[in-house]
Amino acid sequence: MHIQERRIANRFPLASSGCAIINGNNVDLKTHDVSQGGALVEFVAPPPLKNGTRLRIRLDIGLIGKATVCRVNTRDNRTLYSLKFNRFDFYSDLVLSAYFVKHEHHLSGAITIH
Repeated sequence: MHIQERRIANRFPLASSGCAIINGNNVDLKTHDVSQGGALVEFVAPPPLKNGTRLRIRLDIGLIGKATVCRVNTRDNRTLYSLKFNRFDFYSDLVLSAYFVKHEHHLSGAITIH
């Protein structure tokens, strides 16, 4: 089965820890990838979340903001959540942009044209 890509922005691999505040509880998470518009995350102790659940998110790379669950994918005894970022503060937005610039620069430096 082919899953249609819904992200407008490019996604980049990012292994970062963090947490989400869900219904007043802190839940640890780890990211798999991130884009300007959202992230793919896995919760350490997976809470039963559904599409449309709103949460506050903090990633160890310096991001703090709000997100909404837009897709839940359970496979091989793992549940991955696609989050859509709703709002970040100015500093968090700069951190995310700097990560993308650094990652894109690293990728372009790895490509050699002969």
